[in-house]
Amino acid sequence: MVQVSSSTSPVPHPPAQWNIGPLKLRSRVLPAPMCNITDRPFREILRSMGADLVYTQMVSAEGLIRGDKGTWSLLDIQGEQPPVAVQLLGSEPERVALAAKIVQDQGAALVDLNMGCPARKVTGNACGSALMRDPQRVAAIVRAMRHAVSIPVTVKMRAGWDDGQILALDIARICEAEGADAVALHARTRQQGYRGQADWRLIAALKQTVKIPVTGNGDVTSPADAVRMIRETGCDAVMIGRGLIGNPWLLRACERAMLDFCLGLISSEDDVPSDEMVECEEGSTRALIRVPRYLLDVNLDQRFQLVLQHTRMMVQTKGERRGILEMRKHTVQYLRGLHGARTFRERLMHIETLTDLEKALQEYREWLQKRLQAGAAINHSEQQRFSEVSTEEK
Repeated sequence: MVQVSSSTSPVPHPPAQWNIGPLKLRSRVLPAPMCNITDRPFREILRSMGADLVYTQMVSAEGLIRGDKGTWSLLDIQGEQPPVAVQLLGSEPERVALAAKIVQDQGAALVDLNMGCPARKVTGNACGSALMRDPQRVAAIVRAMRHAVSIPVTVKMRAGWDDGQILALDIARICEAEGADAVALHARTRQQGYRGQADWRLIAALKQTVKIPVTGNGDVTSPADAVRMIRETGCDAVMIGRGLIGNPWLLRACERAMLDFCLGLISSEDDVPSDEMVECEEGSTRALIRVPRYLLDVNLDQRFQLVLQHTRMMVQTKGERRGILEMRKHTVQYLRGLHGARTFRERLMHIETLTDLEKALQEYREWLQKRLQAGAAINHSEQQRFSEVSTEEK
């Protein structure tokens, strides 16, 4: 088992821009690839919030090679504003390499190997985080990918299989030796899933172990978290997953804070404006809730407008019925914390057309406005409550 130092000594401020191989990036905040989340409409939303490099959902290498229609629908990057990264899932070196070539031909700016997914249906096929238990296979896959494509090749991994098998440092060395251009570490084990706390000490140790760029992932839910991760670990970038669902404004706020840190305008996370406690209606009572400072500038109109924008893109991309159905999980999170959101969510489950959704959102917005005018809620900012959601981040 790898011993990780508990030291959290500050690191020098990094330059604002950085590279993954020949790919030049202006932002040190990356949205994570997430199954059933980071489709093209969501990537467009993230890009509008300041994302530089965006990732597709996890794509099966075998599915691409076999021409599976469902798999190819996940590779929805043609005509998209670059740069776009594609994450591949696979365990056979030659097949993953062939899929990487397909991805490059389709216009990807970067191809990423998934070695982090903890789902049993994935690890049961020797893919995802299960690959970390087979260093020779990892070496063969990365080597084959590097020979197959000219775009950057990266790897996203877990800390290890379980607490007794912390493998990230050894696997990262192998990936670097075989030509990987960067590595991202979700500092939880496969056994942890998305529970418990990410061990940022391992990110710091990884940064000291390899010369290629290191992206840290895990437990970044605020701009202060982003600054603290890069300050404590020295990582080159931070990656955010679940915290962006229903709250893409988080990405913009983290980008601003990280840029200020890189430019030396702030020295630590303590200089990032803290959350505020505001009074909000909770059922028949009033309670204090913690509201991120950056969300105080996002009013109800902006939130509802983004829901509609996202929905219309989903419908345009996937068709009306499918777009509306797949948008439900996003809509619920966009509106989470608003008074009456539970009742609206129940209504949402019966809506299957864009017209009906637009009508329902308009009626809900008008109802909220009447409550505000009547003084039943203090102000718009009291409505801005976001809580962590559960989804599989890959």
